[in-house]
Amino acid sequence: MSHPRHSAVFRAPGSTETRVGREAATTNSPAAVVDGFMLLAGIYTAVSPWVIHFARTNPYLTANNLIMGLGVALLALGTPLAPQRMHRFAWTLVPLGFWLILSPAVVTASHGVSAGIVWSNTCTGGAVCLLGAIAAIRVPDALG
Repeated sequence: MSHPRHSAVFRAPGSTETRVGREAATTNSPAAVVDGFMLLAGIYTAVSPWVIHFARTNPYLTANNLIMGLGVALLALGTPLAPQRMHRFAWTLVPLGFWLILSPAVVTASHGVSAGIVWSNTCTGGAVCLLGAIAAIRVPDALG
C-alpha cells in the first residue's frame, strides 16, 4: 500500500499564510526596531529598582516595576512571534506606560520618592506609551 509523502491532512489550513504574515511583520526593519526597544524598555523597567537602588526602601514600587516590566517584555516578545494575534494587545502598552508614569506618586503616596525614581519611571513610561502606540498602528499595516 503506497501513501503519498506529503498529505494535506497533516498540514494546518492556512499555515503558509500564517508563516508569510509572520515573516512580513517581523522582517520589516522598523517593526524589529520597535519590538526591540519595547523589549529593552520592559527589561529596564523590571530591573530598575536594583539599578536605581530603591528595592529596599520602596518594596511596593519594586514589585510594581518588576511586574510591569515583565508584562511589557512579554508583550514585546509576543508581538513578533504571533503578530496576527498580538496586534490586538499592542494598544495595552499605552495605559501600561501611563501607569508607569503615575505609579511613583500612587504606589508610594506615604513614602518619600527620589527624583531618580520619578525620572526613571517617567522616561520609561513615556517610551512604553510611544512604542505601544507605534506598535498598535504598525502591526495591522504590516499584516495587510
